Amino acid sequence: MSRRTKQLFSLSLLDLLTSALGAVIFLFIITPKGGASASKVRQAMVYFDTTQMKIHGQLPDSLLSKSAGDTMQVVLLAYRDLPVTKQPRPVKKYTYNEARPKPVKKEEPKPSVAKPKPVEQPKPVTKPKEKPEPKPEPPKTEPTIPKPPVYRGDAPSVPANVSFEVNWDDKNNNVDLFICKGNNCVYGGRKKDRKIGQWDSGKSRNRIFGNDLRTTQEAVRQFDKIIPGEYKIYLQYKSSKKNQPLVNVNGLIYTKDPKTKVERGESFNQKLKLGAPRIHVATVIIKADGSYILKQP
Repeated sequence: MSRRTKQLFSLSLLDLLTSALGAVIFLFIITPKGGASASKVRQAMVYFDTTQMKIHGQLPDSLLSKSAGDTMQVVLLAYRDLPVTKQPRPVKKYTYNEARPKPVKKEEPKPSVAKPKPVEQPKPVTKPKEKPEPKPEPPKTEPTIPKPPVYRGDAPSVPANVSFEVNWDDKNNNVDLFICKGNNCVYGGRKKDRKIGQWDSGKSRNRIFGNDLRTTQEAVRQFDKIIPGEYKIYLQYKSSKKNQPLVNVNGLIYTKDPKTKVERGESFNQKLKLGAPRIHVATVIIKADGSYILKQP
């Protein structure tokens, strides 16, 4: 026997290894699988009151349906965590051997049958009243300005493009003519204005003999061109050697277009009282072509 060689893998070593492997498999089989660890699972809490000699317990809601006779192993294996709510329900504490309330089944609400709505009858459609179409207004027409008549009488004694003239019968009477445009006037005291014209009367005085050579007319004329604008004509019966209380004055408004040579003119008549202030006789609006509008008060 002493001569026999020793072998590493003998029968006793194989028996040992086989026994260890069987033990591991047995432990693996009996160990429960899945679920949470005991530290994370809610357990049934039991309290013993030494003063009253009673046992009190605290069970979660999931264990309330269990009854007496259920083993603790079954209870623990059937237990699962409930979802955590914001306000957990308070856990009621029961005394030992106290009857547990049975869970109340909530009755499902019966489906309410909706009452049919009454059918609304369609309202009669009333057509809106048609508004009468407005009548078209007649086109506005601008007032036509009457053209001054073409002058057929005698031309002024002095040729000019524009001439305002007055005359009377007796040279013993003195009548003054005023042609005004705006605030400026041309008359015997102011004989020329480039915006109005030149004053002319034919009156003169002989300084050698001292006699007065008078005529029976006065005028304001434009020679170079027609100056358009609004002109006002004033007259005043200033003096009379025969003290005539009234005098009859004849007037003439004359224009001549230097391009077309068309002559236009219109005469007027006015009675003046001796010593009275000057009066407004007429207003004349003259255009560049010689046409004018005469307005008398």
